[in-house]
Amino acid sequence: MMESSLQNLNAPQREAATTIDQHVRIIAGAGSGKTRVLMARIAYLVNEVGILPWRIMAITFTNKAANEMKERLSKELGEDAQKVKISTIHALCVRILREDAHLIDYPKSFTIMDRDDQKTVIKKLYKIKHIKNDEIPANSLIAYISNNKSADVPVEMAQRLAQGKEQKQYAQLYEAYEKERKEMRAMDFDDLLIEANRLLKTMPEVAKKWKERLDYIHVDEFQDVDPIQYSIIKQICSEDARLCVVGDPDQTIYTWRGASIEIILRFDQDFKPCKTIILNENYRSTKPILEASNALIANNKDRIKKDLFTNAPGEEPIERYEALEESQEPIYIAKKIVEDHKKGTPYHQFAILYRSNYLSRSFEKTFRSVGIPYRIFGGIRFYERQEIKDMLSYLRLCAHSEEMDPKQLALDLSLKRVINMPKRGIGATTLEKLEDEAILKGENMYEALQAVPSVSKATQTKLNKFHALIESFKEARESMDLLDFFDFVFEKSGYKEMLEEKEEDERIENVLELKEDIHQAMETDQDLTLETYLQNVALFTEKSQDEQEDAVNLMTVHAAKGLEFSTVFVTNLNEGIFPNERAINENGRAGLEEERRLMYVAMTRAKKHLFLSWNNGYSFMLEGPKTPSRFLKELPNSEEDEQEETLSNEASFKMHKKPVKYRAGDLVSHSVYGEGVLIEINGTIGTIAFSKKYGLKKIDLRHASLQKG
Repeated sequence: MMESSLQNLNAPQREAATTIDQHVRIIAGAGSGKTRVLMARIAYLVNEVGILPWRIMAITFTNKAANEMKERLSKELGEDAQKVKISTIHALCVRILREDAHLIDYPKSFTIMDRDDQKTVIKKLYKIKHIKNDEIPANSLIAYISNNKSADVPVEMAQRLAQGKEQKQYAQLYEAYEKERKEMRAMDFDDLLIEANRLLKTMPEVAKKWKERLDYIHVDEFQDVDPIQYSIIKQICSEDARLCVVGDPDQTIYTWRGASIEIILRFDQDFKPCKTIILNENYRSTKPILEASNALIANNKDRIKKDLFTNAPGEEPIERYEALEESQEPIYIAKKIVEDHKKGTPYHQFAILYRSNYLSRSFEKTFRSVGIPYRIFGGIRFYERQEIKDMLSYLRLCAHSEEMDPKQLALDLSLKRVINMPKRGIGATTLEKLEDEAILKGENMYEALQAVPSVSKATQTKLNKFHALIESFKEARESMDLLDFFDFVFEKSGYKEMLEEKEEDERIENVLELKEDIHQAMETDQDLTLETYLQNVALFTEKSQDEQEDAVNLMTVHAAKGLEFSTVFVTNLNEGIFPNERAINENGRAGLEEERRLMYVAMTRAKKHLFLSWNNGYSFMLEGPKTPSRFLKELPNSEEDEQEETLSNEASFKMHKKPVKYRAGDLVSHSVYGEGVLIEINGTIGTIAFSKKYGLKKIDLRHASLQKG
C-alpha cells in the first residue's frame, strides 16, 4: 500500500514525502498535488518507518480540507487513518482547552459560541441598551470584536482608541459582549485560538504534555497562518519532533485577515535544520496559462522563486478582450459561454472572477437577459444587497407614483425601508401607528405622514422632517438629469455619510455601481425616465431563477482560492479596479504585491481556457476614464501566447499610428456605431452622440475604430 502511494509521485513530491530527519518546508505551487504528497508522507511514516499513527498530527484550516485528508488517508492506512490526529486549527484548540481550560479559570465544559450564538448575545445587549439592529448591524459588531481580538486589542485599549460617538458605542458593546460571554463561561472562535495560546504559554506543563505526544506535525495552507496560530504550532512542537509545512507564498492573499507572508518566508530561520522542497509541476493548467502566470508573479520581490511547468497537453492561447464600454464585456463573455456550452461544456465548468463584489452586477443582468443560469459563490446577488434596495427605495419615493403602482404598495414598502435609514429616531411602534392611520384614511403611508394623531409632537416633527426631505428631492428632480439626481439623493439623504462614517467601502462601491447601471440604461434609451428605469429593475428582479446544479460560477478571486474550472474569465482588468486602488494607496508595495498574488491565484484557477478582459469608458468609482490594468503589461505579449479580441470582429482594437486632433462639434464615424457628433472632450475620452439606437457613448479618441469626418 505504501509503495503504491509513492510510486505515483514525481521526484520532488517523493522527496517531500520521505524527508523525515529534519524540518521540511514544501513550497507547493498551484495545482502541484500537495494534498496527495501530505497523505503519502503520513502513509510512509506509518507503513515504512513504523511511527505510531496517533503520534502524527496534520493541521489544516477548513473542515472541508480536514475531511478530504481523512478520506484520502483511509485509502492508504485503512483503520489506522482514524488514529492520525487530523483536524482544523480550531478543533485542535478545542482539544487543548477541553483538557486543561480549568487552569485558566474556564470549566472543561465551556460553551463554544458559533455566529448564531454571538448574534443571540448581541440581540440581548441591544434590547438592554435600546439599540436597533439597523443602527449597528450585528455582523458589523461581530467583525469589530473579531478584528480587535485578532489584533490583541483588549476592551480597555479599544475604548482608549475609540474616537467619535459611533466608535465609542462599538467599544462599549465590545465590553458588554465580553462580560456576557465570560459570565456564560463561553468562547467564540477567536477566543479558542487566543485562550489555547495563553494556556500553552502560561502553563508549561500543558505545552510539555502536548510536545510529548507528537513526533511529526504537518501544517497545510501554511501561507495563511497568522501570528497566534503560528505561536500555537511552535508550542506543541518539541525539539525532537519534526514539523512539515506546506504552502505557497505566491498565494498569500489574506493579509487583511491577519495572515503574514513573513511566517512562511522565514520558517527556515525559526526551525533548523530545515529542508525546502519546491513542487512546481502543475497538474491543472496548460503551458500558456502557466507561462503567463510565472511571468506575472516574477514581478514580486517578497517570494521564493519557482516557475510552474506542466507536461499536460494543451496549447490553447490566453484570449484577451478589450470592450469599448463596460456593458459590452459581459455580452462578449455570455456569447463565449453559450458557444462552448453548445459544444458540451457544462455551465458549472465556467467561472467569472472579479476583484470586488460590486462587479457582479453587469454579469448578473446580462446572464438573466440571455437565460444563462448562474450562482453567486459566497455572496449575495447584486439587486438583493441591502444598500441597493435602500437606494432604489429612495428613488421610488421620488417617482410619480401613479405611473409606478396604482395600489401604491411598493411605496409603503419603500418608506418603511428608508424612513430610519440613516437613523432618524423613528421606531417600529411609530411605523405601526403610521400604517394604521394610512389604512384608516384610505391613503398610502407617505400621504399619511404629516398627520398621525396617535404619535407625540416630537415624533410628528421627525415624520414631517422626513416628508420635507422627500419633497425636496421631488422638487430637485425637475431640474436634474438622472445621474445628478442620484448623486443628490445619495448625499442629501445622509446615506452616503452613514456609509462613509462606518467605513463601508464595499457598500459604497455597490451604490456607485447602481449609478453605473442607470448610466448604461440612459445610453440605451435617451428618453429614459426615473419611472421607466424603476419599472425595468422591478421586472428584472422579479424574474425567478432557482439555484441550479449546473450553473456558471460568479465569484471574487478570494472566494475562488482552492477551486479550479475548465474555463476562467478574469474580468474588469482595469487600473484601480484590479489592482485595487485603495489596497495600493493604503499598503504601498506590499499592497501591490498582494494584488499581484490575487491575479496569480485568479489565472491559475483555469485548467484549459483563460480569458482576460477589461473595458473602456468612464468609471464613477475611479472618477475618471478607465485604463487597462498594469498586470496586462506584465504578461507575455507575443502572438503565440495570446489571442486578442474586441467588441467587433471587424474592428481591431488598436490605436491610431498618428494622433488625430478633435474638437467638440466634429462629425465622426465609428466602425460599430456608425456616424455621430463629438459633444464633449475630457482628456482622451470623447462623449459622442450616435443614432437613437446607440445614444451617447464615451470612447477613447485615440482608438482606430473612430474616424474623423
